[in-house]
Amino acid sequence: MINVLNIQPNQPKALIYEYIFLVYGIGKAGKSSLFYKLAQTDYIGGLDKALLIAFEKGYKALHGIHAVPVPSDDPEEKREAWVQFQDLVNQLVESRKLVTYRMLAFDTLDYMYKYATEYIIKRERIARKDAKIKQINDIPWGQGHAMVEEEVDKQIKRLVNAGYGIFMITHDKEKKIETKSGQSYDKTTVTLPERAKNLFVNMSDFILYISIDKEVIGGNVRETRNIHFRSDGDIEAGSRFENVPNKIEYDVDIFVETFENAVLSSYKNDTNALKEAKVEQEKQLDQRVEEYVAGAVEESETKTHDQYIEEISALISKMDEAQTAELKVKFKETNKSVNYKKYTETEQFERSLEIAKTILNW
Repeated sequence: MINVLNIQPNQPKALIYEYIFLVYGIGKAGKSSLFYKLAQTDYIGGLDKALLIAFEKGYKALHGIHAVPVPSDDPEEKREAWVQFQDLVNQLVESRKLVTYRMLAFDTLDYMYKYATEYIIKRERIARKDAKIKQINDIPWGQGHAMVEEEVDKQIKRLVNAGYGIFMITHDKEKKIETKSGQSYDKTTVTLPERAKNLFVNMSDFILYISIDKEVIGGNVRETRNIHFRSDGDIEAGSRFENVPNKIEYDVDIFVETFENAVLSSYKNDTNALKEAKVEQEKQLDQRVEEYVAGAVEESETKTHDQYIEEISALISKMDEAQTAELKVKFKETNKSVNYKKYTETEQFERSLEIAKTILNW
């Protein structure tokens, strides 16, 4: 319940892993490398503090990086990519106290959104018993797009609530903008469908564009890379802080300094106040994370395996022959076994329960 007599003034977040970054640019501009270099600064604490979730494998040249491919490289792992990602999120949330990671990168959002879309299409085709659902637009009334957005948002929020900083990576494209006066101009923005773009842009605290610029000096072409913090009308960029430059040289130390200066300015350049805020916010974050993770673990462990078996059996008893056949195929695909009564892991029961509910359209 809201108590208007106890409303406190907002204090800007001082910790980098309480922010969501959206970084985009052309291929090989250094998007993944920026995350890699950021992880190695004292600000994050080392490569073991950062995990790259590779929906698109662009980390082969990054020595020592902690990365997990989605979908898995394991030939025995044949579940769809988004189900694998859901399992990864479950592990990152429930094992929050055991893992060392503070920052997570999604590389790239294009494939991440694609896998979520494929998951929703398949889920709804089974749930609605409609073989004609092969594309997201085949789900009536635009519901499919909303379901994809809801699913992606749900998983990211779970990671944010578990105390992870988020670093999202995508590519750039030129988009023609039409003004009301009939004029048009090209603008550099992210390579995502409009609804996907709005989802990721709206949740981001920083939208950063990495450009590769060329200038002729003394007859020679000099190539430089820059990180844009503000839009200049031709590119899409921005942040929640007022005191950031339009752009900086592509350099991780300058990047960290820019972030620190932006935060410091929001504390009226009071370094002592900022130091105190970092200490206090770290404690508050740890407490919030501990409460959230405890709730998540408790939720996943409230049922015994026998209770799961009983619940799944009850659902199966309501199925017709075709639904039961579909269930067996899904159980085999996701858990590598049709006999759910012999499962040994809670995750297997959770997936099986979700499959059964989906087939019955519950």
